[in-house]
Amino acid sequence: MAYRGNARPVQSIRRRRARRRREILSKLVIALFMVTCLAMIYFITGEIYRMTHRNKEEKPIPVTAEQTFSDSSSDTGIAPPEIVQDLLEVNEYSRPGDKLSRINNIFVHYTANPGTSAAQNRSYFANLAETHERSASAHLIIGYDGELIQCIPFDEQAYAVMTRNEDSISIECCYLSDDGSFTQETYDTLIHTLAWLLDKYDLTVEDILRHYDCGGKLCPLYYAENEGAWDKLRQDVEAYLAQAKQESA
Repeated sequence: MAYRGNARPVQSIRRRRARRRREILSKLVIALFMVTCLAMIYFITGEIYRMTHRNKEEKPIPVTAEQTFSDSSSDTGIAPPEIVQDLLEVNEYSRPGDKLSRINNIFVHYTANPGTSAAQNRSYFANLAETHERSASAHLIIGYDGELIQCIPFDEQAYAVMTRNEDSISIECCYLSDDGSFTQETYDTLIHTLAWLLDKYDLTVEDILRHYDCGGKLCPLYYAENEGAWDKLRQDVEAYLAQAKQESA
């Protein structure tokens, strides 16, 4: 009996299958190309955004020219330490410009960021004017090498102790150790600075406080966790005062 169907040559079937394979492969190549293009666009857009955002965050804040302050002819009994005055520009996040009408206490803080320098912490305060991350500052920052930078004038408020900014001066201290203890250089500058400020504003060692003493924040960490070390620090300030006044008598 004769076959009545439409027989196709084998070569024709092979060509059709090959054509289908080429079509599928072409579609896959096009799809892969489109995915690659989208990925590149996404990557490039992300890089542009990050560069723009980084430039905005790292934009330098105008500051006053650095000046070294050392008043050897101070009218107090203790000569001031050498202070690099690098005042922040007035802004609502780190230097509000509000007047400090009285000084009842000197607060000691730590930066809570081990290994950062006084200059780096000063830059952090300055950049808050751009980042709006939080409100924070201090009048003075002592570096772990003992350098001393003034960020806020003593007759203006700093953003340091929320409920006491209007009647206190704050000192931030840099550190290297995980336990928050200060280097000897930082400690020596802190003792000198505290003694000078107490003498300058007619205060006593009892007027030296930790941030911890107002609100319970563990700042400065080492001296909040070690009462004996804090008592020793205030004793060292008292001894410095007594010696300096004896030598100037």
